[in-house]
Parts: sequence; structure tokens; C-alpha cells
Amino acid sequence: MRAVLTRVSRALSAVVDLVGRATSWLVIALVALISGEVLMRYGFDRSSIAAQEMEWWGLAIISLLGVSFTLKEGEHVRVDVLYQYYGERAKLWFDFVTAAVIMLPISIYLAILSLQFVGQSYADHEVSQSPGGLSHVWLLKACVPLGLLLLGVQSLALALEKAVALLGRPDAPPHE
Repeated sequence: MRAVLTRVSRALSAVVDLVGRATSWLVIALVALISGEVLMRYGFDRSSIAAQEMEWWGLAIISLLGVSFTLKEGEHVRVDVLYQYYGERAKLWFDFVTAAVIMLPISIYLAILSLQFVGQSYADHEVSQSPGGLSHVWLLKACVPLGLLLLGVQSLALALEKAVALLGRPDAPPHE
């Protein structure tokens, strides 16, 4: 049972890892875009609304798709004021409950709700309200449910990982 849960957890995390590593390359593209925009603005007195919007879109996409990778790597923000004083088993329980009871259902629920947001944008052929801005706004908005779905996938992987750790230590005291 533990071996199956471990394999499923690792497979789910591998998907998040792949998306996270691919998304990390967008940071280089974003830096190049911002550098080019700064050069054009201050060096040649030229500016582009579309380029500025691509900067915003890039940051939004990196944030939305990178949050699950951040959780996978354990670099997310957590209230360490209390967590640092927990014992190992209490930390396992805390991480398990947080992932399984809070993060997983909320991320999936919000992903489902956001589908209407994306669908409406697609149906309306939404474009930027700025003159010279970007079209196909629904593509950016589609990153919202995708990012939330990936967060749900990583939350499930984390919950399974912690469940395996909890199942694997039957001799540990329950209130450590």
C-alpha cells in the first residue's frame, strides 16, 4: 500500500516538476523582455503597450504556474512561528491535514469556479482595453485554473507523501 502511494505521489510531483522547470525558463524571457523594453524606452524614446502587457502576462503566468513547484520544493510561506516547535510527527500530521483538507479541496474548487471566468473571456473574444494591447486575453486567464489544478495535484502528492511517512512509523508516539 505504501509503495503504491509513494509511486502515485512521485508521479504527481513529477508532473509539477516538469511544469515548474519549464516555467522557470519564462523568467529568462521576462528579464530579456523587460531589459529590451527599458532599452527602447530610455535609449530610443519608444514604448509599446503590447510589450508592457507581455511583461505583466509573463509575471502572472510565472506566478500562477510556479506556485505548485514552490510547494513541491518546500519553499512556500508557512507560519513557522509555531511550526518550528512541532516535533517530527506533529509536522507530518500538520502537513498532511493542511494539504488534504485545506489546499487540495480549495484549489480544485477555485479551479472549477475559474473555468467560467475563462469561458466568458473566450466567448466574448476579450482583448486588452488598452489601445495597442494584447488580444486573446482568455489565454492568460486560462492559466488561473491550470495553476490551481497544478496546486491541487501537488497538494495531493504532498498529502500522499505525508500519509506514507505517517503509515511508515507505527512505533512513533502520536503526540510527539
